[in-house]
Amino acid sequence: MNALLIFLKEPTPGMVKTRLAHSVGHEEAARRYRALVAVLLQQLEGLKDTHVRFCYAPDDAGDAISFWILPQLRGHTAKQAENFLFTPEKNAPAFTIDFRAQGDGHLGNRLERAASQAFDEGYTKVAVIGSDCIHCGARWINTGFSHVKQDSCLIGPSEDGGYYLLATAQKSPQLFQNINWSSENTRSETELAATKMGLTLVHLPELRDVDDEEDWDHILQSAIGGKLTAALKREV
Repeated sequence: MNALLIFLKEPTPGMVKTRLAHSVGHEEAARRYRALVAVLLQQLEGLKDTHVRFCYAPDDAGDAISFWILPQLRGHTAKQAENFLFTPEKNAPAFTIDFRAQGDGHLGNRLERAASQAFDEGYTKVAVIGSDCIHCGARWINTGFSHVKQDSCLIGPSEDGGYYLLATAQKSPQLFQNINWSSENTRSETELAATKMGLTLVHLPELRDVDDEEDWDHILQSAIGGKLTAALKREV
């Protein structure tokens, strides 16, 4: 079984999409963040053999996050012990969902901890994504998992020098250590760490994150722009 770890934040104005907020203000940036996440959830429909874990911040936002995320899912959601079973409306496989606080520390610490916990729980392949790249849907996630081997590291590169997805088939703490996060060197430093570990690098296509107003306008003009426009209209 694969584990997909989705890192996201409570959509509080001033805490999300701060670069975008420079152009549109904090309230509007939070509204657009909620719309991005709504489209990302749609894009997850079609996942195969994958458990989805929403890794949220801040740590006391668990109820707020679940009350936000679960109603956004298009289909039937049922509680199962510690998990939720989500069955999409369309003809797509069901998958399980849970929620986990990111915990303290910088981003590298939180990524490393979340990935290690998933491997400790018995998942054989683990991928981490954020909520900034709504083109990263089930198609690319399924493809990524199918290409991850024990001796490889799969990266979905983003245009800004970071990455929108990282997946491995073993604990690899070095991939999250001594990395300049949110910089143009994030991906290259991660790739260097993987190479030093003896892992073979595998890449998905380069996609674009949504960080600022230029990125937002670009996504609106793309094939997925209609979904994003519709999601934004639902956010009030």
